[in-house]
Amino acid sequence: MLRYDDLKNEHIILPFFPLKVFLLPGEDLPLRIFEPRYLQLIEEAEADNFTFVIPYFRDDEVMDYGCEVKLQEVVAESKTGQKVITVESVSLVRILSYTPQVAGKLYGGGSVEVLPSLPPLENKELIALVKDYMENFDKDFLKRAKGEAMCYYDILRSLNLSSEDKYRFIVNGCSKFREKFLTSNIQYLIMIRSQEKKLNNDFQLN
Repeated sequence: MLRYDDLKNEHIILPFFPLKVFLLPGEDLPLRIFEPRYLQLIEEAEADNFTFVIPYFRDDEVMDYGCEVKLQEVVAESKTGQKVITVESVSLVRILSYTPQVAGKLYGGGSVEVLPSLPPLENKELIALVKDYMENFDKDFLKRAKGEAMCYYDILRSLNLSSEDKYRFIVNGCSKFREKFLTSNIQYLIMIRSQEKKLNNDFQLN
């Protein structure tokens, strides 16, 4: 996979498509493209097979982190040139610089640093909690897992969190915060599923 690279800069230079969306690696998203600047970006990404960045956009401002995505497919194209596409997140990035318009292009871009992948979970209590939830309520909870070891990204994807929650998780690099965050969310799911199960049992008894 090629990157849109400026060899004069030691950091990776990529096109930007700011959105109020934060995707974790492995997550995909359909997008409708109609603005000329982003139509140009998608046409070039399709032709030259380069990735681009979706910086998380909040309160009319590009935030400090985003995701690097690849174009999966152009699903449809109208007679007026509008496109429906799907993209997949391949990595998370820290935004180092941003310019609203790259020289000679309609779209913006900037310098980014690719973040390392999060390591597998080591907290035994959290691992046991996830397994308990799967055994008692949802055996397919981690069906999108990439490997045998239980990983942060696998759990986060399965929780169907909002973009803001995912962003907050990634920005806060404290392992204790991250473990507490996941524990709270799994415990909430267990509480909800337990209540649903109890209601179903009560309904059947009546």
